[in-house]
Amino acid sequence: MTLQSTHGEQQDIGVESDLLDGLGADALTVLIGLGADIVWLVDETGIVRHVHYRNRELDVYGLSSVVGKPLRDSVTGESIPKIDALLGPTTKQRPVRGYQVNHSAPGQPDLPIAYSAGRTPGFPLTIVVGHEMRRQMQDQQRLVEAQIAMEADYRDLRQAEARYRTVFKMSETAHLVLDGEKRTVLEANAAAVQLLLGGTGNLTGKPVRDFFKKADRDRLADAIGEAKHSGEPVDIFALHGAKGGEIDARLRAYREYGATNLIVTLQPGPAGDQPLAHRAATVANVTDFDLDLLPEAALTTDKDGTLLAANTIFLDRVHAPTHNQVLGRNLANWLGKSAVEMNVLYGRLFDERTISGFSSIVTDMLGEESPVSLSARYDDRSGMVHLLVVSHSDTADKIALQPPATQEQAEGFASLVGKVPLKELIRESLDVVEKICIEAALDKTRNNRASAAEMLGLSRQSLYIKLRRHGLENYRPGS
Repeated sequence: MTLQSTHGEQQDIGVESDLLDGLGADALTVLIGLGADIVWLVDETGIVRHVHYRNRELDVYGLSSVVGKPLRDSVTGESIPKIDALLGPTTKQRPVRGYQVNHSAPGQPDLPIAYSAGRTPGFPLTIVVGHEMRRQMQDQQRLVEAQIAMEADYRDLRQAEARYRTVFKMSETAHLVLDGEKRTVLEANAAAVQLLLGGTGNLTGKPVRDFFKKADRDRLADAIGEAKHSGEPVDIFALHGAKGGEIDARLRAYREYGATNLIVTLQPGPAGDQPLAHRAATVANVTDFDLDLLPEAALTTDKDGTLLAANTIFLDRVHAPTHNQVLGRNLANWLGKSAVEMNVLYGRLFDERTISGFSSIVTDMLGEESPVSLSARYDDRSGMVHLLVVSHSDTADKIALQPPATQEQAEGFASLVGKVPLKELIRESLDVVEKICIEAALDKTRNNRASAAEMLGLSRQSLYIKLRRHGLENYRPGS
């Protein structure tokens, strides 16, 4: 038997016509259905005479009820033209993969089927063979969703890259990114161009040594090598730029695609202002004392809180392997819950010159906190601040709130027991404690409302609300 397909070519399926007649329509649809999901036998008017499918899950689409009706009535509206083309004259050009149509059912997703049709001379019916495409559609949907998610992630990545590049370019601190092997500039922000070239220009791709005078190029090369192999920040001071002026630099190494590159932070050395190394030497000359001889953690800072010297006990307290990891950094990195606390300490110190017993906390490199007591002295002659960080022993008295009121007030609270619910008594006592804490914060910050709010862990607006509630809007320290 030769079957005329809807694609126009002749296909010999090896079945004699008399055998085909003997099988009958039902047996024929079952036989063809062995290699297909759905088989329709449709007459020349488009009416379905037989249907066969093996998957009982398709019953919900009412395919069996289409027998005796036009095949076009079983598909969705947009699929009707495809059915008409499928059953139309075979002279039309047909898609190689057949026609994809959709069957619908109430409360069910559309059923996508790829149909092809064929006819044979002497056989009165058109054989329509269909293959389910639900799995392909699901795979396509997952592919589309994955593509959308990937594009969203890529968009977020590009936006993040743009943000960080903008921050890098707009930073007022000069930054260079160096190729660790070639020692050429990979990236440079505007501040670095201004500092090294004195105006506009391009640093990318040029050797970094060209931007410094010959006398300092060996020092710079040694610092780059040390930073690459030590893994710790390396400071180098008083480099002379090719365009003039002194420049201090800090070099940090990082790994990028299997190579070690460097980030170089540059800072101009202001006239008359000694670099950190010189100030550290001045500390030794002024104190003429070895901090390691002291039995407690000892520090020396400048007026801004930059650490100039520290003994090994302090390094042990903060778990810092070497001095390079603490020198040149601000004291607030380890002492106090916030920078405001250190500002309060230094503000009092400049007025009183000596402070002892200032309660604070020390935070080590691992993030562990422990209570300490600070004693400090400000040296007018050198402009240095000397501190002792004394640990609280386990047997020492723990910090506790002082009684929030006088004995008479306490007795007044006691006399209300039995007359006023305990919740109201507690609420009143908490208000008293809150007022005392706010007054103490204002005293410590010299009535600086912003610093007091940060010290108390409040927003400025919340502090103003509490000031009005407790009648402290016009509060002045010492009043």
